[in-house]
Amino acid sequence: MADSIIDKLKQQFRQGSVLLKLIYINVAIFLLLRLTWVVLMLFNIDGYVILPFIEMPSIPYEFITHPWTLLTYMFVHYDVWHILFNMLWLYWFGQLFLHFFSEKQMGGLYILGGLSGAGLYLLAYNLIPWFSSTYGVLLGSSAAVLAIVIATAVYAP
Repeated sequence: MADSIIDKLKQQFRQGSVLLKLIYINVAIFLLLRLTWVVLMLFNIDGYVILPFIEMPSIPYEFITHPWTLLTYMFVHYDVWHILFNMLWLYWFGQLFLHFFSEKQMGGLYILGGLSGAGLYLLAYNLIPWFSSTYGVLLGSSAAVLAIVIATAVYAP
């Protein structure tokens, strides 16, 4: 039975739209990180040790030493509620988006929205004086999902 469920998921991933693939990737990474967290906990290692390598830092030097975080942060979520609501927004507005645009455009907008969110985050934390006394990290697909939401709302209000 487990093999049939996994086979069905693989088949849906191969045949599904880019929207379904983005949701599957986000959920798979979330589950993989949670499983890693549990394994680390069994060896008395705090799971937070892996976060600096996948979340977007607000300090430019840290970003330069971990440039891959520009992409990884948009596929990592903090908890179940975080991923649930991001994926619900992505699913609902993604369906609407695909009525007006192509799957290729959706994939590109998701990545560009995430990259733009990271760029604006890095600029804001380093140019707005109020943030200068704090350290922050960016985590989640909210910027990428918001790009799809805004594009859909602007095109078809």
